Amino acid sequence: MSSTNRKFTETGLPWHIVEEAISRESKWLERVIEQTVIGKVPGCDDCGYTFRKIALLIITGRITAKELIARDGHDLWDDLTQKHGIKKSARHGGVWHRKMMDLLTGYFAKQSFEVIPEPFLSQGRADLGIHKDGYTDLFAEVGTLSPYKLWWNLQMLTNSKILIVPGEKRAIEFTCRDDQGDILRSAQEKGPI
Repeated sequence: MSSTNRKFTETGLPWHIVEEAISRESKWLERVIEQTVIGKVPGCDDCGYTFRKIALLIITGRITAKELIARDGHDLWDDLTQKHGIKKSARHGGVWHRKMMDLLTGYFAKQSFEVIPEPFLSQGRADLGIHKDGYTDLFAEVGTLSPYKLWWNLQMLTNSKILIVPGEKRAIEFTCRDDQGDILRSAQEKGPI
């Protein structure tokens, strides 16, 4: 019996309830993640099974995911989109992408985070790496992305978060957990478990 099946068996949940939860998460992921059309991994990015694999990571507790939505009339970044001149009509072009990366860089740098453009991940590169002692490492993806690349990196990264930023008013935050299912703590917080 696989460890995933064992976890479901230990919960005592019937198969159809677990399957419904996986389906719900998978449909949510398909709705909130905007897929790239350039550089797709053949058979992986087009396959709904990739979203199912990410949903399994969520259902089994290996990662957590939450959608962040701005209040009406605002953005998620202290209303910096107005200052940077980001207009909804220019969404997802090269200019929009560059302006959003500049906006995120300014937003986190203002809070004393080190922002590194295009850091290497296990699979490909993120748009931004955001680091500060005592905080969980954050990797930001702006606009569209490869679901396969996301799935791969969610499995491989530890002590980190991936922030997907599909627009000015919405973001999806994935928190990677360690093998015991606990969110990894910063170096200062580590101690006996």
